[in-house]
Formats: sequence, C-alpha cells, structure tokens
Amino acid sequence: MSHMNYKSGSHSAKVAIAIMVVIGAWAVVYASGFGLYEASSKTYAMGGAVLGRAVDASANFHNPATLTDLTNITITAGFMTEHPRGRIKVDGGSSETMNPGVFALPSFQMALPLWYDFVFGLGLMPEYGLGSAYDDNWTLNFNSTETTVTSFTVNPNLAWKIGDLSVAGGLRFLYFDFEQYQKPFAGINGMPMGRMNSRLKGDNDMKDFGYQVGLKYDVTKEFSVGVVYKSLTIVRVKGKSQVSPASYIAHPYSRMVVDASADTVNGPAKTDIELPQSISGGFNWDFAKDWHLGGMVGWTQWSSMKTLDFDLNGYHKDIRLEWNDTWRAGLAPSWDFAEGWTAIMSYVYENDCCGDQESTMLPASDRHMLSWGLCWSPFDSLELALTYGMILMDGKDTQCRESVTDRLYHYRAYRGISHAAGFSVTYRF
Repeated sequence: MSHMNYKSGSHSAKVAIAIMVVIGAWAVVYASGFGLYEASSKTYAMGGAVLGRAVDASANFHNPATLTDLTNITITAGFMTEHPRGRIKVDGGSSETMNPGVFALPSFQMALPLWYDFVFGLGLMPEYGLGSAYDDNWTLNFNSTETTVTSFTVNPNLAWKIGDLSVAGGLRFLYFDFEQYQKPFAGINGMPMGRMNSRLKGDNDMKDFGYQVGLKYDVTKEFSVGVVYKSLTIVRVKGKSQVSPASYIAHPYSRMVVDASADTVNGPAKTDIELPQSISGGFNWDFAKDWHLGGMVGWTQWSSMKTLDFDLNGYHKDIRLEWNDTWRAGLAPSWDFAEGWTAIMSYVYENDCCGDQESTMLPASDRHMLSWGLCWSPFDSLELALTYGMILMDGKDTQCRESVTDRLYHYRAYRGISHAAGFSVTYRF
C-alpha cells in the first residue's frame, strides 16, 4: 500500500482501507494454549493492542516494524506476575482445587536507532509458560498432579522505515523446559496392580529457533496499522523419565506389557513439540488530543499440537491434545488525564484451544482478560508503568481416559481466575 496512491487530504479513504487491512489480517500472537505476551507492564495493560505503534521497546515482541517509532535509544525492563487458580469437577461429583502458585515473568527490551532509518532491537522475555497443580490424591492424579512449562526467548530484530511504511524481521531463539508429575496405575491386562510415581522432565538446550516478520503503515499522523507473523517453531525436548517404585512388574503406560525390570521405564525421554504459527493485526488511533485507542484481532494455529508423543527408552507415552486453532480480539482506550500521567484499560477475549484432549495439564476454558494500567513520566526520558489485570476463565466440559482400566472420566473447570500484576521502567537516552 503506497501513500502516493491517494490524495493527501483523503484521510477518510485511507482510514477505511486501513481498517479493512486490519480486519482481513488474521491473528493474535499467543492466544489460549500456553502462550504468553507479558512483554512489558504497559503493553500488558493495553492487552497487546500496540500492533500499529510502539509505546516502548517491547515492540520487539508485539510488532518489530514499530521499532521505527523509537527515535532514541530505548530500554524497557520489568516483570509481570501471574497467579492462576480454579476448581475442577469430576464426573459431576467431587470438586478439586487447581492452584500452582505465583509465577514471576521478567523481561528486558532494547531499541537502537541506526543509520539510514534502520533500527536494531533486542528482546528477552518468556514466550511460553504453563503451571497447573493439583492435590496428589485427587481423582485424576493418574493423568497429572503437576505440569510446568517454562521458556525464554532471545529475539533480535531489524526494522527499516521507508516513507510511511516500516518493515522488519527477526529471529526467536527459544529455550523450552517441560516437567510433569503423575501417579499412574501399574496393571496387567486391564487389572490395576497399584500406583506408581512418575516424573517426566526435559528441555531443548536452547537449540531451536523461529522467525517473525512485521509491517507497519502510517495511514495518517493519528492513525497507523500493523501486521506481524510468527513462524511455527519445532522444539526438540530431551530429558529423562523416572518411575518408582521398581517393585511393580507392569509398565505404567501400557495395559498389556509385563516386565520385571525398572529399566524399561527409567531412562532417557524425548519428544518434538510444534509450537504454533500465528499472525496478528491491529491499529492505533489518536482520536482526540488526550485520548487514544488501540485494537487488535488474531489467530493462532494451536491445531499443530495434536499429541505430545514421548519416546521413553523404546516405549511411548502419548498425551492426546487435539487442540483447536484460536482467535483473539481486544480494545484498549487510554487517557492522558494530567501532565505526565496516562490511564489505560483493556478488554481481550480469546476462545478455548482445548479440543478432544485427554489431559488435565490445561483445563479447557474461554478467557476474558481485563487489565488496568497507570503510567507516569516525571520527565521526558523516563516512564514508569504499573499494571493490574485479571483473567476470567469460562470452563468447558472435557475428558481423559485411564489407560490401564480404560475408564473414561469427564470433568469441567470452573471458577477459574488468574491475577496479574507488574511494573516496568522505560528510559529513552
């Protein structure tokens, strides 16, 4: 899209075409699943609706093309905390608590303007994360008692401004760690022989990477749009499986296998995980002197994750997911209510990714995200941002099967909520 194709005074035509571009651009990065987007406290308060304009150096994550908005060396550093919890009802009866605790998510972002309208950016932040924990004796402990996914991404980018258009590309070097605890049955020919304690843990040694590309277009001085694509990334997780006690003679992940050796279940484990591609689009609009509005819409291909197939020293443990693609949409108004002060709020909706899964590591639910933020600039080069948000999770029915007895359990997540709070500092040199 070229600015010269339109008369300079035809702002309404430009805005109309730009809105069509945004609506036609699928996406949002990091919907449902275990994706994160806590790149900075301020952009969390805006629900990620910063695809058309950079508000701090977290442009590295949201849309690297907007790095060209940063004309000074800019550093943004801070953290977010997440505290998810809820309840699970199994077969319409017993109610169980899910409360994995509080997670701290630090981030560091930098933008460095170069010559000829180029800007180099570097981001470091957690890109994926998951925490679910239940009582050791809960009804579905054979499936999971605790699951943790931790990750960290190093993300260098290069952006270039060409008139009203900015383009950018970058790499995402990803560290990914998976850990899960279970208490599966050991059994022979469908007859349970007792419980075992299982721990499965592995990481990818930060050997895997993906890429991202972004576009940003200034439709008018007050209205800009942006689109960003993030590639599918295959992470190769390697680690070990540990199962005890060794006195049981049946393999805990097979109904028919009998083996007197614990070596068949203790040893190396590995799997390949396809982390989804996504594409997102959004706009930012200064519709009045002191009022601003950001919007975004998007899609993430979580259907790339059908199963987690772990190779356990010759045996296989399959975690069936059958996840669905998700979409996400949000709006974020903000108000400069006093000199140096800005108030922000946002609402984001994203639909549930969980399809016909047989796993309790991520309870099925749609998510409604409400966030508020307060920013203060005591002087032009410094900005402090404080954020609070909550995610309300609308639970859905799902199921899981116990492999030894072949019994199918139905369960539903409800009263799901996650509290988030954070602080970030942005300094412009």
